[in-house]
Amino acid sequence: MISISAAVADTSGSVVIKNMGNSNTSGKAARISRTKTLDGGVYIDHSGYVEGDMTFTINTQVKKSIYDILDRLFRLYTRVLISVDSGLYYGAISDIDIEDGFLKMTVYIEFKES
Repeated sequence: MISISAAVADTSGSVVIKNMGNSNTSGKAARISRTKTLDGGVYIDHSGYVEGDMTFTINTQVKKSIYDILDRLFRLYTRVLISVDSGLYYGAISDIDIEDGFLKMTVYIEFKES
């Protein structure tokens, strides 16, 4: 299950959706850059990992009423709370779309609530 709500009090600003299994709510990526060197090799700089580097991709079927709430959160709030198996996160909905009842949504994570 995935719970998404406004980060501030809003009686119509929360939903719980079923994770259909093809969503990615672990989206880990380290801060790595690769630079080509003049000798034909490469230099890799690894600057670590923080939860703020995570991106959640949510793909699932939802009813139009659920999409309308998510779309409202997208339009009205710069930050949302998203709860998944690994914890509670603050993030921002980057993009959202629905086609034939199939939701596609991307959430950029800002930090994990401790």
